[in-house]
Amino acid sequence: MSSESDSFSPLASVVFLGIADFTRKSVNEQARLRSQIDVAVAAGIAVLNEQDRLVLDAPNGAAIVVLGNPPAALRAAQRVLATPCGMPLGLGINHGPVRLATGARNDSWLMGDGIDAAGIIAGFAPPDGILVSRSYRDALSAHAPTLAEELHPAGVFTDSHIRAHELFSPDSAALRATGRRQLVIGALAAMAILALGVGARFALHSYLEARQPALLEFDSRPPSEIYVDGVLMGKTPALSHLQVSPGEHTIEVRSGKFAPHIVEVDLAPGEQLRVKHAFGSPPQKRRSLLNRLKFWQ
Repeated sequence: MSSESDSFSPLASVVFLGIADFTRKSVNEQARLRSQIDVAVAAGIAVLNEQDRLVLDAPNGAAIVVLGNPPAALRAAQRVLATPCGMPLGLGINHGPVRLATGARNDSWLMGDGIDAAGIIAGFAPPDGILVSRSYRDALSAHAPTLAEELHPAGVFTDSHIRAHELFSPDSAALRATGRRQLVIGALAAMAILALGVGARFALHSYLEARQPALLEFDSRPPSEIYVDGVLMGKTPALSHLQVSPGEHTIEVRSGKFAPHIVEVDLAPGEQLRVKHAFGSPPQKRRSLLNRLKFWQ
């Protein structure tokens, strides 16, 4: 039995390099293809910061997990296809959650829909072509709208679980597949990641810690409205806890005609902050009590 090392699952862009019919090839042929795919992976990660990427082996190819930088994932995929490696590759890019799981023997591996869907999409891609998911296109649009506009509809594809995937491509060859419905069966749909090195494990833990949300705890009297960065989040006592991203925030506690109680904070990842305030208290007691507690899961 395995257990998740962290309940927080960050979003990542995953580039999957798929080798068609890899599991049906001879052992010697598989070994040859493995060495060639290593060349392709090396070319792809050359455009990525070392701390922002992980490389994983898979039964039918390899995956490059790009943390927090969707445009870089597309650049890596295009670099892979531009590098002669002696075999046709189908590339799939997806943007979704990934998490690090740890087994009873302290072995670790990556899992999550971010990786699984990328492998399935790679199975739809034509030789030396790229297909990307709708979720990746949306993530890319938020970071680089011009690049996202260059991704054109490639069709709707159905996998072995009868799930539809709306896919896009910057590759004219892949566009010829528009409207095609395919079925991915066998190992690709049930793709499992085989290896995760110590360095990659450390990188993911660092990323998880950097992105872990902070927790706000509210205790205000009488019932008050809570604003975070000018946005109404709810009213106490119904709102007693709230997760926010790490960094600087302005917290306002408002109640009736009382002057708002404003707290400027700079929260660390995973930090817990208690905001306690009683309106109408004597002046010497009107300061909020801020108890900072560090906690890491």
